[in-house]
Amino acid sequence: EDQVDLVDLVKRSESGMVTDPITVSPDATLGEADALCAKFRISGVPVVDPSGKLLGIGVMTSRTWRARSDSKAMSRLVTMPLVTGRVGISGVDAMELLRRHKIEKLPLVDAAGILKGLITVKDFKKAEQYPN
Repeated sequence: EDQVDLVDLVKRSESGMVTDPITVSPDATLGEADALCAKFRISGVPVVDPSGKLLGIGVMTSRTWRARSDSKAMSRLVTMPLVTGRVGISGVDAMELLRRHKIEKLPLVDAAGILKGLITVKDFKKAEQYPN
């Protein structure tokens, strides 16, 4: 099962962007989000409504752990204000948003706010390490 999960994780990432990010609903609990983060080895999950509209990012930080209650809804734990990029954003512009706002995840949305992808600081680090 671990190998299947790893293949799935690799397939989700195309050209430095996660094209089908793992997400949770607003009523998912911290415990459920934590289990997904552990399973897929990620540090946070986008919170989306049933139509796929991005509501926030649930990031597993030390603050999250201090306030930890496995039954707390993710809608109460999302990072705000929400910084997003448009689908098709350049790498330079994405990196600038990540740097300026001191965030590690940049959700990519369309004009309607529907989550279409995710760029992370780790994506840029991997691209520097393995340019080809």
